Amino acid sequence: MVSKMKLVIFNLVLLCILTMSGCSDSENLFSYSHDNSEIADITSVTGESYLYEAPPYFRNVCVIPKEAVGVDKKDVFTAKGLLLVDVDDNSMLYAEGIYDKLYPASLTKLATALVCFKYGNMEDDVKISYNASHISEPHAKTCFLQEGDVINFETLLTSFLVYSGNDAGIALAEHISGSEKEFMKLVNKELAEIGAVDTHFVNSHGLHDDNHYTTVYDIYLMLNELSKYDKFLEIASKDTYIADFKDADGNNVRKVYDSTIQYLTGDQKLPKGFKVLAGKTGTTTAAGNCLALLVSGKDGHKYIAIVMKAYSYGSLYSQINELLKLTK
Repeated sequence: MVSKMKLVIFNLVLLCILTMSGCSDSENLFSYSHDNSEIADITSVTGESYLYEAPPYFRNVCVIPKEAVGVDKKDVFTAKGLLLVDVDDNSMLYAEGIYDKLYPASLTKLATALVCFKYGNMEDDVKISYNASHISEPHAKTCFLQEGDVINFETLLTSFLVYSGNDAGIALAEHISGSEKEFMKLVNKELAEIGAVDTHFVNSHGLHDDNHYTTVYDIYLMLNELSKYDKFLEIASKDTYIADFKDADGNNVRKVYDSTIQYLTGDQKLPKGFKVLAGKTGTTTAAGNCLALLVSGKDGHKYIAIVMKAYSYGSLYSQINELLKLTK
């Protein structure tokens, strides 16, 4: 019993050290559960809580203690949430409001894409449903898909990420899980597994719902995980995309989709020496203007820069640029 208690104390001290260190390359941390049905190796029992080995989602992730957030606020930043991480060093360079609950708008599509890359078959054909082609919300951005269109899965996913069409998101969700509702159960499960535990998504695209929310830090976790997929990097750095598919009558359809990222279209300029490797925008009235970027820097390092709830497009891009100026 004494040896077990020593092990518990050691594990707790280790957890504190890793959590307070800012970032960690450790493969495993420990966490608590009140359900012992899923525990393979119980190392201690204190009351009804069981200490067990948690999934290794902290590998190659920057862990940022709340005490380190907002300690060096700069007047130039007016958005509600901002984060800059050196991906190569797993170090936080700036963090403000990263654990606050925010609405994601189309940054949601990062989570949908993550599940699509994990569970989708790029060779599949997807038939567009009535539900996907009839979004009722006024002015919702779509890829102009029609009921009965048949489109390759990879073509659909690329159109979804480049042009941010909400109809494409519903079609992808239905193809993988049968319905968007079932797909979102899978999305939230996968997000929890990468550590994005402060996120709850109810749709695949990000059109506003009061119960659809996330944090800047969780968006970082999503983009960081997606960066492991070469196909995502290829897709999410395109300035434009031509989609070819068939309509319900078998006729050829071709649509051209421009990126929503103004750095890629040339409407905005990154600081000298930086290049967009991947990214996603998001805009609704409730979410404001949002952008999550993976970039290569002038020092050869990769960085993730995120700004959420900026008051305008101009402000959004200027704040991303100011973040990047904080790099080496």
